[in-house]
Amino acid sequence: MTSAVAVSVPAETLHREIKQLGISHVVTVPDTHQRSLLARLFADPEIRTITVATEDEAMGVNAGLHVGGAEPMLVIQQLGLFASVNTLRGLALDMNVPTFIMAGLYGRDVTCSVADNPQRSVHQIVPLLRALAVPQYLMESPDDVWMLRRAFDQSRQTSGPAVVLVGAPTA
Repeated sequence: MTSAVAVSVPAETLHREIKQLGISHVVTVPDTHQRSLLARLFADPEIRTITVATEDEAMGVNAGLHVGGAEPMLVIQQLGLFASVNTLRGLALDMNVPTFIMAGLYGRDVTCSVADNPQRSVHQIVPLLRALAVPQYLMESPDDVWMLRRAFDQSRQTSGPAVVLVGAPTA
């Protein structure tokens, strides 16, 4: 039996950390990888959770909320990062919009490392983000929840993007 490299982080733990960050809005393209977290966020009257159709739209809404004084974040899949590279470049990098992203690694085999994963969309996301000079963190267990604070702070300090890749489906 092969043991897991990545294990689920409880949605309750992630929700608590997101609240501690002072997040006012979560913009999401629904992500089955993080569905337990999204269910908690939708039920929380203190955080406005907005569903959009595409990751390009999510980044535009994030930019508008930021300009309006809100503290937004995105909850999407890594597949959406591939789909929205030009918007990520244009808004987060070129226009210096703080963009804090939690991206679920949809389709990941948790028994192997991200680099060794057979799914192209899993093993190529880190090289893509590196090529764009986007800071990324791989959250593979409850011990890694500190990465949310690090990525959030980094996105605000650099006025750019920072991504936490969620290694296993949330519990």
